[in-house]
Formats: sequence, C-alpha cells, structure tokens
Amino acid sequence: MNSMMDLYQQIILDHSRNPRFFDQRDTAQVTQACFNPLCGDKVTLYCDYADDGVTFHSLTFSGQGCAISMASASLMVSALQQKNAGYFHQVFAHLKNLLSSESEETAEPDFVHADDAAHIARIRVIAGVKNYPMRVKCATCAWHAMAAVLEGGRSPVKTESL
Repeated sequence: MNSMMDLYQQIILDHSRNPRFFDQRDTAQVTQACFNPLCGDKVTLYCDYADDGVTFHSLTFSGQGCAISMASASLMVSALQQKNAGYFHQVFAHLKNLLSSESEETAEPDFVHADDAAHIARIRVIAGVKNYPMRVKCATCAWHAMAAVLEGGRSPVKTESL
C-alpha cells in the first residue's frame, strides 16, 4: 500500500473512531441535518455564532454513519472552529474541486493561512474518496448540511437531491 493510502486510512480511522467536536446541543442557534440514504449516514450540525453574527463560535455535530461520513464531519467541524461563512465556502469549493475527476491539485490554496494548513491537508486526504464515486456523498454529507446552516437551517438535506 502506498504512503498516501496509508495516511488516508489513518486519518479516516482516527476521526471516525475519535470524532472531534462530537456533541449534540439542543440549545444551538441553528441545527441542520443531512441524510445519505444510500449509505445510511445521518449527520446533524449545531451552530452558534459569536456576537459579531458571522463567526462560528461553537460548532459541533452528532450522528451515525460510515467511517467516511463521520471522519469528514469531524474534519470539517475542526477546520471551521472560529471561522466564518466565507472561509467555509472557500474550503468547500476546494474540496469539491479535489473530488472532481479531473482535479490533480496539489498546491496549497491561496486562502490558507499557516495556522489552517494542517486542517486543509487533512481535508485534502478525505478527497481520496473520488476513487470510489459511490462514497463521495458520504464525504460531503456534513458539508451540505453546513451549507444549509448558512442559509439559516431548513428541512433535512438529502444527498439524493444534491
């Protein structure tokens, strides 16, 4: 097995077995769920904003699903702590680009600051699912839920309609 595949498996296993910011909060300002019926993944995000109304003050998730969906949610929530919608959209666009079949991107995106580089590197690893097209929805379920959070929350998102 090559070193990139080893790293991919290590990060997926670590974040799926020990998810970061895994906490159900009934008092969150915005709660948003996403379902992936093909795999049975269910991810719910809980978001509170800072006093400025744009910075994610407290972002957590709960749910159940395959290792890829839980790891991707953990990686995303970790990367977004104390960030804002603009940053989320940049990181999500970067992930979608990495997941596209044509992308061979290896350069650090322009928007990444030194303190964010480790998070982006881990997110880059999650894009290894592009080699398994049926798993892309597992990897992006939490990301679509976060996009819905930024729209104020709404009915649960289903990956089939994306």
